[in-house]
Amino acid sequence: MKPEKEQNLEKKEEVVQSKKEGWIDKAEKIIDETSEKIHNSDAYRKADQSMEKATKKIFRQAGKWWGKSERYFKNLAENEENTK
Repeated sequence: MKPEKEQNLEKKEEVVQSKKEGWIDKAEKIIDETSEKIHNSDAYRKADQSMEKATKKIFRQAGKWWGKSERYFKNLAENEENTK
């Protein structure tokens, strides 16, 4: 048998541990609820649409530059062949 002091200390540690777990569970629940609210908000949706629009614009511009560079190098190679 353990002395009464050690038993009380173990009980207190168990209570503290269970409180910690309870706080962690509550914090996770609040974080999940808040993130869901943010994800469903109009501001988030509008920001997502703006980012998608900007990304498409950037890739379209990059595609145009790629095509221009391809034509430039093709014409450059043809000009070099014609001058030989």
